[in-house]
Amino acid sequence: MPVAPSGLTQIQLTDGSSTTANEVAISTAIMAYAMNHKRDNYSNLSVLGFEGASHGQSVATLSVSDSAVNEAGVPTYDWPTAPMPKMTYPLAMNERANAEEEDRCVEATKQIIVQQRADGRDVAAIIVEPISSFKNMQATPAFYKKLRKMASDEGIPFIVDETKSGMGQTGKMWAHEHWWLQDRDGGAPDMVTFGGKAGISGFFSNYDYRLNPHCASFEQSVDMVKVTNFGLTWKQMQKDNLLEFVQDTSSFLKIELGNIARDYGTIENVRGNGTQIAFDTTVDGADLMQRWLLKRGIVTARTGPKTLALRPALILGPSQAAHLRDALKYYSPNHEDSY
Repeated sequence: MPVAPSGLTQIQLTDGSSTTANEVAISTAIMAYAMNHKRDNYSNLSVLGFEGASHGQSVATLSVSDSAVNEAGVPTYDWPTAPMPKMTYPLAMNERANAEEEDRCVEATKQIIVQQRADGRDVAAIIVEPISSFKNMQATPAFYKKLRKMASDEGIPFIVDETKSGMGQTGKMWAHEHWWLQDRDGGAPDMVTFGGKAGISGFFSNYDYRLNPHCASFEQSVDMVKVTNFGLTWKQMQKDNLLEFVQDTSSFLKIELGNIARDYGTIENVRGNGTQIAFDTTVDGADLMQRWLLKRGIVTARTGPKTLALRPALILGPSQAAHLRDALKYYSPNHEDSY
């Protein structure tokens, strides 16, 4: 509870899987919506996801993820997908265009909710990642504030999936803290899921989404060793001021990657918070650049055809991050010839 997002007083632990954390949160939201709106048929309810998302590998979580994530072709529910703003970078030089793009996506989301209700398939929950797992898409805080306000006004549970963005990677314990949600925006999210680097999984919520302890379908096996390890990790993060350390490294990375984009033109669209940063390649697909970096001891994640993402440990410092800068300076698209 010391790390609980502001405004959320309840916690539900699951089995350690990020997929399960999101699955249980979605199920809880659907049941709460059905009860509040006196709906006894869950099958006619839907959950709204966004383009570029990746929430897990179960039927429900794949149903709210980007279709490209479902490589195995698992049958999914017919749930709606809302557009994610396609931002133009750098943000500071494209504020007006980006604001218009965000407004377009907010309006499209609103129309989906209206149409689903008209079809008798109410949107019973909205789930969104602060930074999408696929292509690392991210909007400005204004977009998420409008989403939260819309969900609050419509009485729709609002779930923030922090299974990949939590635990300090963005310079804050939880990435949605960068949104600075206020009461006028609808307040804190109804649920925030966690997993991944946390070592444990589950979700925080307000009291309205507290699980019924007698509901057998949600009984989970919690590994108390992992819970203890989580506590030790949090204490070490505090002791070493790692959230501030991540912010220092982030500033260095964004400046240096921005310089590479400007001076060498091999990358573009540098984005993200903390060290959860991504960029797009301009000269070829991401595979070639990823292999180039790997040969120099730098591990990146390919999160799209042209997108590489950074997922370093919290202890990555500027001096270590400089190795990435230097490797990108000397990148050659013809390096495959040297294999």
